[in-house]
Amino acid sequence: MSFYVIVQKGSSCGPTLACFQRSHIFTYTLTTGRAALAIIDYAYTGKLEIAMDTVEGILCLANDLMLGTVSKWCEEFLYSILNLDHIHFVWDLARMGNLSSLIRDCIRKMQETFQDFICRDSFAKLSLDALIQVVQSESLNVQTEDQVVLAISQWTGSLKHTDGTERLPDLLREVRWNAVSNEAWQRIAGDENVIKLFPHFSDYMKACKAGCGKANDPLIPCPFNRKARCYNKNITLLIGLDNHQNQPEYTFALHDVSKPRESKIICKMPGRKYASAVAFRDKVVIIGGYKPRASNTVMIFDLPTRRSKPAAPMKFSRTECSAVRCGDFIIVFGGKDHYWNHHASCELFRPLKNEWKQLPSSQTARRGAAMVSLEDGRVLLLGGDTGDTILTLVECATLPTDDWRANTAGTYNPFWRRLTPMHEARMAASACVLNGRIFVAGGVSRHNEILQSVEYFVPPKDEKAIGFWTVVQWMNQKRDTFTLLALENRLYAFGADSFPGNTVECFGTPDVKGTNNLPAT
Repeated sequence: MSFYVIVQKGSSCGPTLACFQRSHIFTYTLTTGRAALAIIDYAYTGKLEIAMDTVEGILCLANDLMLGTVSKWCEEFLYSILNLDHIHFVWDLARMGNLSSLIRDCIRKMQETFQDFICRDSFAKLSLDALIQVVQSESLNVQTEDQVVLAISQWTGSLKHTDGTERLPDLLREVRWNAVSNEAWQRIAGDENVIKLFPHFSDYMKACKAGCGKANDPLIPCPFNRKARCYNKNITLLIGLDNHQNQPEYTFALHDVSKPRESKIICKMPGRKYASAVAFRDKVVIIGGYKPRASNTVMIFDLPTRRSKPAAPMKFSRTECSAVRCGDFIIVFGGKDHYWNHHASCELFRPLKNEWKQLPSSQTARRGAAMVSLEDGRVLLLGGDTGDTILTLVECATLPTDDWRANTAGTYNPFWRRLTPMHEARMAASACVLNGRIFVAGGVSRHNEILQSVEYFVPPKDEKAIGFWTVVQWMNQKRDTFTLLALENRLYAFGADSFPGNTVECFGTPDVKGTNNLPAT
């Protein structure tokens, strides 16, 4: 059974229904019925409701009928659900609708979340061409090249890939074989699924073996991609400020967590005390601080070139402000201005456009709050100092995570909402996200004591819930104004403003869900 949809783009405020010539009538099956009815409603009202079960049909109709505005709305909706739970659905529709920007962002999301993505059913459904694009990246989120090899083995073992595997050699060429362990090498060399799909696999592996010793010589042809990956297992960029010098300067160092007593200084540059630093791709954005008064200056340090350059300044001068990356944005909150007044204001920085956007203010002005972001665009503020008291307050706002939708930032009402407060009041604490939990540690208490305590927050799954906190084992040392980092399923605490300020400690996370134990190692 079929029905007809006849839509004409009118010259007034919206589209209108009209009679077309026979050649302009589009026929659709009942599977797109709800989408067609939504388009007809849009023709009369100028309004359109898009949902998971209608977006595919609406996008298809919008493209056929050349309704550009509707196509854009569909793209915005797909961006709003771009996460690991829906990434295969979004990917399929992005390709169907030829949404190039969304296609690129899907690939980037797969690369950034690769270790989690390969555990999802959607990974097995990925096309070979898409998988090649994913594993090409030098910044693929893996700890070792073995993970790439095992992921390919897992993918080829899926029954969904009996056809369309002619480019499998191209996929294997994206593996950095000179970085693969002997164990992983032997495992894939005997993988029957790979051998079945690529009969000359053993010959290719011999060529790779011969090429591994010459992979660093650009003049000799190599049978695989020789561009080194930035594995996230060992290397962490540290930014420190030596408070004992009259002229403060930042020290940039490479720290290998497998060799905890070793680090390599790569450069130094003039610094500002109590500035905030946020990593953005291969750059570090340094925000605010004071020298000799609160500043609105923003500097961007480029790691590959080891050079810094100024970026667009903030609207407000800030020192001891909070900052965090959220997708393509950097969110900055609070702090003190050059008159030492506390801020409640919030700004959004778009590094890709080098511009700032004002966001709604919090109801509580403060400095020294910890700040974290979640993959779904939620940003949380934890604690802080109002000047009169130190807070247990926790506030949450939701933002888009892609630069393409920057103009929608700050449109939620209310923008900030309160969640369950922390067990302990803190300012100058540090926080990070690990396995979906928000850990907060250290800081300064209401009694002006430096804290060792650690607690974690389980974020709510819906807008009505407020989440809950759990107290875990203390750190070995009191710490304030330090860095808490999640790496390899562990927490690392770097430095402190208090003495001694040059120590590092590591914590393992609970193996059993719900346990309060966080053993130090």
